Amino acid sequence: MRNIKVFFLTTIVSISFYTSSFELNENIEIQADKVELSKDENKIYFKNNVQILSNNIEISADSASYDNEKNILTLLGAPSHIKSIKEELFFRGQAEKILFFNNEEVHLIKNANMKYDKISVSSNMIIFNPITGKISSE
Repeated sequence: MRNIKVFFLTTIVSISFYTSSFELNENIEIQADKVELSKDENKIYFKNNVQILSNNIEISADSASYDNEKNILTLLGAPSHIKSIKEELFFRGQAEKILFFNNEEVHLIKNANMKYDKISVSSNMIIFNPITGKISSE
């Protein structure tokens, strides 16, 4: 099984699509067994054993797609998992779908649950900012 690493997603997206770039506050690393670029859809697809790592969080999923127009990384899994890599703001959660925005706000959607500090939240949708620690559910 081949493991592909994509470093500095900003550069890859800019070169591949010649449109607006994906700008994160921090660098992000994406690993997957397979990567596909679709110029028609303006998306990048990551398939099988997807791992996302930023300076604040780690996410694992079955697949992911980056929408260059909306600047959103969508992760799908049964379930997908997210956890903090910072001891001072520890959390972990899971959901069938995770949306990761360029400001690192995270939406956990469908069968979502999260443990943060001494709080456990289960909902159809949990919105969380791993930088500020703000959490809400719908």
